[in-house]
Amino acid sequence: MKPGMNTAEFAWLARWTGRSWTERLMLALLCAAPLVWLLAGTASTWLFDVDEGAFSEATREMITSGDWGHTTLQGVNRFDKPIGVYWLQAASVQIFGLHEWALRLPSVLACWISALALGRFAWQLWGLPAGVMAVLIHSTSIGPWVMAHAATADAVLGMWLVLSALDLCRFLVHGLPVHLRRVALWTGLGMLTKGPVALLIPAATLLLWCLHQRSAKALLASLRDGPAWLILLAVCLPWYSYALWRHGDEFIQGFFVRHNLSRFDGAMEGHSGAWFYYLAVAPLLWMPWSPLLLGIGRKIISFWSDPVLRFALMWSGFVLVFFSASSTKLPHYALYAAPGLTLLLVQACIRSSKRAWTVGFVILMAWLALCTALPGVLQQSAHWVRDAHYQNLLRSADALNQPLAFVLCGLGLLASCWLLFVSRARHVAVGYALAAVVSCMMLGSVVMPWWSQTLQGPVRQLALASRDLPGPVVQWGGHWPSFALYREQMAPRRPPAPGEMALVRFPSNTVPAHWPVIASARGMAIVQRPLTEPTQSR
Repeated sequence: MKPGMNTAEFAWLARWTGRSWTERLMLALLCAAPLVWLLAGTASTWLFDVDEGAFSEATREMITSGDWGHTTLQGVNRFDKPIGVYWLQAASVQIFGLHEWALRLPSVLACWISALALGRFAWQLWGLPAGVMAVLIHSTSIGPWVMAHAATADAVLGMWLVLSALDLCRFLVHGLPVHLRRVALWTGLGMLTKGPVALLIPAATLLLWCLHQRSAKALLASLRDGPAWLILLAVCLPWYSYALWRHGDEFIQGFFVRHNLSRFDGAMEGHSGAWFYYLAVAPLLWMPWSPLLLGIGRKIISFWSDPVLRFALMWSGFVLVFFSASSTKLPHYALYAAPGLTLLLVQACIRSSKRAWTVGFVILMAWLALCTALPGVLQQSAHWVRDAHYQNLLRSADALNQPLAFVLCGLGLLASCWLLFVSRARHVAVGYALAAVVSCMMLGSVVMPWWSQTLQGPVRQLALASRDLPGPVVQWGGHWPSFALYREQMAPRRPPAPGEMALVRFPSNTVPAHWPVIASARGMAIVQRPLTEPTQSR
């Protein structure tokens, strides 16, 4: 075990891995284990609208059209994100078929790779136990876990940012060009996944490091490294050049201006927040591990003396400050700070006393209880929901699979409490990690499927029921892109023409009473507009 890690809480693990075959077996299990709770629920959770449905339907349309250089949504040009994530989703669908878990598989693998990369980095610096903690923290924290279950670009971008951060840290500490060129590769792939933010964060962290060092050596080395620039441009420039050639100013206005610059200048789609938004959101995203930061108190100041932890503070600090200054605020923006925050939490775990672990454990038990009770709480609080449609969906939701929920929760509580209160103090971290894993299994196996069936069940049910209906079905009065995906046919957003069918909220004040109802499900229906409207009697 490396210096600084020989503590009572972690020494047992080093003794456990003393033999080479045992170590290899344990490492293989540790590497594979996160896939269990990261994959939990990906097949039984329906796609959520709007984001998951939009990404997935755009991928389906790209496959159907055979145009792999551009994406559309309901036949309309889509400039929200670059092409990278659509290629990954399309490849997964081509191999495994059009299923929820196949569309989410790139996100699952991205989170898994991120956790392993952070684990390897922490292991090299602080020993194997720290590496194990890094893997567990990243794969069981609620924010990264949720993004791993989302068929969007964020988990994939998060992976490129993690790899960029780790290699940038290696470059700043050791000065080897190979690390800088790997940063260029990950940055290029990040720009191909979500855009300029993949370049902005590493570049800003590099600049902050140079300002602190009062030396431009690292910055000049980066600017003068020709191979790094060639790698960066070779990865992302071909597609951006193609998109610009094909769409011209429409691409510039749609992608760079509207979906990048405008997010900073103004709140898009009502996603605003106060300046302290991410100070409140970030601890929630790293539950159940974030309470451990409270246990180190003033020791966190000592982090600045360690170059790696200083880098982690700079990276995460810039992300949180930058997006706090942005007008558009979304919770997952804070996840771009994951490389720094995960390493800081690893050190918090290492330096925490048993008292801190115990306090954190109490909070963790409350978190686990909340995960178990969440569906019931949501149903009981339906009257607080302003939207009548979603209020009705919550009130008419199916009952939760309580036996499975309580079995998972009970096993986690018993095992964790035994490790915490009965066993020796060195097992406290194991009990905590076990409870964190149980909370993920609870969310993936019980809560998320119930939540998706409550909100998305009617959309999916009507989409499957309408596959054999002749003619198109448009979306009227809402945005449910997953309907088109499940129906495997585009569903434009517009009022229906005479004779056309439309997916609507039902009952609705906008749908005339004489329109025939073709099919209905909880709070939604497919209606048909008559070819001729009845004349009003005088």
